[in-house]
Amino acid sequence: MKVKQVLAGRYQAIGLKMINALARLTDIRVESKSYGSADRQRYDCYRQLNNPETGAHVVFIYGGNWRSGFRSDYRFVADTLASAGHHVYIPDYRLYPQVKFADILSDICAAVDAILDQETDAPVYLMGHSAGAQLGALLALNSDLLKANGRIAGFIGLAGLYDFFPFTQDDHWDLFAPDYEGSQAVNFVRPNAPPLYLLHGYNDTRVPRGNSKSLLEKQLATGGIARREVYEKIGHVDIILSFSRLYRGKSPVVADVQRFIEETSAGIVESASETSGKSV
Repeated sequence: MKVKQVLAGRYQAIGLKMINALARLTDIRVESKSYGSADRQRYDCYRQLNNPETGAHVVFIYGGNWRSGFRSDYRFVADTLASAGHHVYIPDYRLYPQVKFADILSDICAAVDAILDQETDAPVYLMGHSAGAQLGALLALNSDLLKANGRIAGFIGLAGLYDFFPFTQDDHWDLFAPDYEGSQAVNFVRPNAPPLYLLHGYNDTRVPRGNSKSLLEKQLATGGIARREVYEKIGHVDIILSFSRLYRGKSPVVADVQRFIEETSAGIVESASETSGKSV
């Protein structure tokens, strides 16, 4: 069986341990900091020791259906981004069913506010996968959520949920109650939002790629900046595994994310209804 199939099939149990063990080979300084009083209200900072003052600042928000995950599980994402010279922050947040979505969103807002206040004066990129992309998109688009929304340089969404109401999972009615509309990023599109970069796998059967297409179209309709990539032969887990050491060297996902950061940092990013892959 191919390594990638093993990683996808045993993502939590085996895959993460393997790829995070490889990630620890990088000469990166890791610090853990608190943004609240709860056990899960902490974030990790990753900085490359050799280039401490260069690169962009990226907050990565992991997914897990709003009910699972740990920041340490995604060290491999930080490893790849930090190896490119960026400063990376990965927050934990409280999970359902212990709390509802309003508290989850509040945690992510508090984490990003703390990072903006305590870690850097520079613009910050928001990046997320799956449910984490939904959270990141809301922070980027809803200007009421962050204290310094104007410092968000761009949003990078990997296989995100942005337009999924009415819900198809029964527990989502409880999770997102009572503000169902507030969970949909498409409801907050605006022309002056930071640039959106929406990435999706063509073979994603967990989060329909129509989510990213809908957000792209609605954001472009406002006159805002948005781009979308759809990658053939890539599924929901594959797109995040692209950041592991096993695949990052040849991954178009990693290359595209780096190019987006470089272009937006230089102020040359433009909208495109579709830049590669299948326009579906």
